[in-house]
Amino acid sequence: MKHLVTLAFLMASLFSFGQSGMFWNNYSNFNPAMSGFQYSQHASATYTNYYPALSGNYSSVYADYGMSISNHGVGINYTGGFYSATSNKLVLNYNYQFYFKKAGKLSLGTGIGVGRYQIKSSNTIFPQPTGPTEPIHSFELNTGIAYNWKNLLVGFSASGLTPPEQSMISTFYYVPRPSFNFHAQYAFQIAEKFQLTPRVLYAYQDGFQRLQPNLTLTYNNMFSLGVSSEFRDNLGVNIGWDIKNKFRVAYMYSATISKLNNGVSGGVHEFSLSYILKKKPVICDVGMSPK
Repeated sequence: MKHLVTLAFLMASLFSFGQSGMFWNNYSNFNPAMSGFQYSQHASATYTNYYPALSGNYSSVYADYGMSISNHGVGINYTGGFYSATSNKLVLNYNYQFYFKKAGKLSLGTGIGVGRYQIKSSNTIFPQPTGPTEPIHSFELNTGIAYNWKNLLVGFSASGLTPPEQSMISTFYYVPRPSFNFHAQYAFQIAEKFQLTPRVLYAYQDGFQRLQPNLTLTYNNMFSLGVSSEFRDNLGVNIGWDIKNKFRVAYMYSATISKLNNGVSGGVHEFSLSYILKKKPVICDVGMSPK
């Protein structure tokens, strides 16, 4: 029975579309148009530990670095998933940014890289793999678009467009198929020192859907507190501290609130560290770089 509970929680994790709970800290990991788009420079590392109280808990790592050079954005992303089935992806991003005098800016981007997937059956509590256990390698191709106007940020992307031919490598594990993502956020200034930012992430992959809204209150551009949900079955709380407008420390805890959770999973813990160098306001004509 314990293994069945573990399986149920892990399946929820493995179908998480390769994105962190605090997705706004890792936009470029699934949308290459976001590298160097929000900030002149941005680097982050995020570690997520799923259900640590269970015997078969799963963890993931997201890391990225991006910067803007005139009208160009460049970046590099790493995504890793670690359990009996491991995945590692390294992707280089490039985008071109169009600046409009009175209508914000637009970014068109693409990302290319490599992926490596493997089952380590000696660690698994599930039946032996039915497919190959040798490492599977893939060519990674992502594409995306992003738009920013004043306090509005929206984007659409398609990632994992070239999965390997051996997509099913086990009864319970598979190399992810292409996913399609939409994200949006808007920052409201509700008082002199308070800002309220609703965000949403929608993802579709191989018949599965993910909808994650988030609402975060920020004080003095420094301290933040927010709440998230996912399909009404998951509730999370995130806190953050922006230090001198350059460094960000953030933590999120989320737990299943449906009948699936019997209080023994330990929830999901996510830690994120970021370096941020903000851009100056954009006031320029179409096609020109920001001044």
